[in-house]
Amino acid sequence: MATAVSGLGALLRGNEDPKDSAEGRRRGKDAVKAFLKAIASADMTALSDAVTEDVIYEMPFSESGSTEIGKFRRYVGRAAVVAFWSGMSGSGIKSESPEDVELSITGDGSRVFIEQRGNMTMPDGKSYRNRYVFRFDIQDGRVSHVKEYLNPIISAYAFERPVANGILIESV
Repeated sequence: MATAVSGLGALLRGNEDPKDSAEGRRRGKDAVKAFLKAIASADMTALSDAVTEDVIYEMPFSESGSTEIGKFRRYVGRAAVVAFWSGMSGSGIKSESPEDVELSITGDGSRVFIEQRGNMTMPDGKSYRNRYVFRFDIQDGRVSHVKEYLNPIISAYAFERPVANGILIESV
């Protein structure tokens, strides 16, 4: 895990971390690959194996408009995360390969970032193309925390969810 530093200047002046290694980065990347492969293949047993028991999956920028915990979608624990993805895999959404994918891994592999454009088709045939940034925290070769950042307006439209005070978006 990253160590807290007091201020951006101190962080930028810091020396290389001795824990940085190609092996650590490979382990971090492998953990994320196992997680994403399990979701893509709707293999909930593999997903369960890819995450820690106390995993957290959250979407801090959600349709509610609030970034306060309790006001956005947040799944805590292996069972809750697997249940969320099990429901998504049975939702009828067709997912194509993401586009414009960029990957960044911390030197020790404990944190992986992926930026991508999703390319999906909703069950009603509507196109859903959103931009995502995922932050994965890795512990002992498994995903321990995911933060999924997305454009909540595009998501609200695609999933027909109201935003803020119950406003339904009819077009984007």
